[in-house]
Amino acid sequence: MASERPNIHKLSQDIIRLIAAGEVIERPASVVKELIENSLDAGACQIEVKIENGGMASITVRDDGFGIPADKVPLLLERHTTSKIENETDLDAIITLGFRGEALYSIAAVSDVIISTRFRDEEAGTRLTCRNSEKSIETISWPGGTQVESLKLFHSTPARRKFLRSEGAEFGRVAQLISSYALAYPGVAWRLIHNGRETFRTPGTGNLDDALVTIYGADTARKMLAVDYERGPVRISGSISSVEVHRARRTDQIIFLNGRLIKDPGITSALERPYMQFLPAGRRPLAVLKIECDPSQVDVNVHPHKREVRLAEPRVVTGTVYHAVTETLQRNHPLHGSPDQKLEDTLEDAVSIDDRTGEVFPSAPPATSAPQSKSTSAQADERDWAIREPKHSHTSDLPQSTDKIQAVAVKNGLPHEYPSFDEIVLEDDLPPTGHTVQFADTYLIYNQGRAVYLIDQHNLHERILFEEFMNREEKAGVASQSLLFPLQVKLPPSQSGLVVDHLDELNSLGFEIEEFSGGGSFVIRGIPLALKSDDPVQAFSDIIERASQDEEIRQDGGFRKAFVINLSCKSAIKAGQKLSEEEIEYLIKHIRDGTYYTCPHGRPTIIRLDEDWFRNSFKRSRKY
Repeated sequence: MASERPNIHKLSQDIIRLIAAGEVIERPASVVKELIENSLDAGACQIEVKIENGGMASITVRDDGFGIPADKVPLLLERHTTSKIENETDLDAIITLGFRGEALYSIAAVSDVIISTRFRDEEAGTRLTCRNSEKSIETISWPGGTQVESLKLFHSTPARRKFLRSEGAEFGRVAQLISSYALAYPGVAWRLIHNGRETFRTPGTGNLDDALVTIYGADTARKMLAVDYERGPVRISGSISSVEVHRARRTDQIIFLNGRLIKDPGITSALERPYMQFLPAGRRPLAVLKIECDPSQVDVNVHPHKREVRLAEPRVVTGTVYHAVTETLQRNHPLHGSPDQKLEDTLEDAVSIDDRTGEVFPSAPPATSAPQSKSTSAQADERDWAIREPKHSHTSDLPQSTDKIQAVAVKNGLPHEYPSFDEIVLEDDLPPTGHTVQFADTYLIYNQGRAVYLIDQHNLHERILFEEFMNREEKAGVASQSLLFPLQVKLPPSQSGLVVDHLDELNSLGFEIEEFSGGGSFVIRGIPLALKSDDPVQAFSDIIERASQDEEIRQDGGFRKAFVINLSCKSAIKAGQKLSEEEIEYLIKHIRDGTYYTCPHGRPTIIRLDEDWFRNSFKRSRKY
């Protein structure tokens, strides 16, 4: 069969516009980011952001910056038009947040745009309207500054809309973004309004502590530690959390480089490494770090959304971050080490830094040194969370069997593959619990017939609780326990809107909670009975934090399912917890049902090692 003749042709300008816009504008938060960065470049002291329906209906950003001259307004929606770059030399040391001239052009390609502005030296304002690519300009009365409205986002590209999450989830992204900038720019008064309701407002005093109180509440703000450190060409300022405050995710690690919000694994590892011995495994510090260095040493034009940068000398920057965090903890934590100890003399002994990426790792012990103790060597393995971000999505349908699950253990460099199986068939009579061994206070080991079964106690209990919570929910709700004294919890704006939208569901899931005075504050009057041994405020904050980042939260029933999954995880028996015979028996009786062969996240709860596996591992033939 002859192949079709390829038709190579030049794309139309409309298609080119949409492709270019797709590289810059992914979702409502992308629009907001570009617009507020323009406002900051314009010297704004007040920035107000209004969004409707999570930003999908409208986004309005207004500032009191110096405005745009009337004769330059017609150029605003043209591609690659900017006031921030004049020649090639300017690209070598970019000091503004915007510079490519693609922001307004890209926004206009995927939405209707209305720009109202007045340059501070002019008497009248100018309004530029672009609807369906048709532009019009008029002279208006305008108090000053600039307002940009983006209407009906992605109305011309409906396929893009289906990739957006729910209204609440998209609003959460916007709120997280504005919160980050409010903390990095405390001298600007920020205001965020969603569907006509004010979410938060910062005073704009220039004091970071005031902004921290607005975003995280007074209790958390009191436990933040000021950072002010300079080493060579790099200066670090901002605030990091004490060891009392930590999160399950990195969403509250806010890093700005020369005023630009970035994500960088090397800087993240330098921030987290000093906390290793003080935080529980899987927990991360909060931070607002502002890094200043020579702009000529930073390439900001390596990512369409300008989230990532390339450093000429990453080792210098990450090393300074590590020093800054370590010194701050030493000053404020008596067990962290002597504040008189010179960090410059001990850095190379404590950690090693990758010259290419800047990532910070524990230094390998000298070859002639004595072997590390078990606790020390295990600690490095268990704390790899300091440089790796765990996955926080799961399949939409919880797996009901482990027919495709294969686990691999590595012993002395030799891989051993556990056999896969379609279904675990147990004999009628389970062995008595007295024959079950708890290993490392984390796993249960017992044999039955010609096989040995390994059980992860946390994974199994997590699945048991998930099924119980979901069944109770369908009947009479999750059992709740009232608190003797109501407790107040303050959530960041990115999560508080989610709670407000789902208060009824939360109350049916065992929490007695109500909004208190707005601004992300809530009162907890009751908690699920399964959480009675936990700190209610910390437990609720952790569950909401994890649920808010679940990729399926935009689906019908997604919030309820995500919340129950994380409630089950928080309530379940922990790894390292010693179990009684009664508790072991309770767990084992549930493995009869194939429903419990995976936890709600899809991890296996039970692994079967048959006689063939042992024979192969010990290099035995079939003859005894």
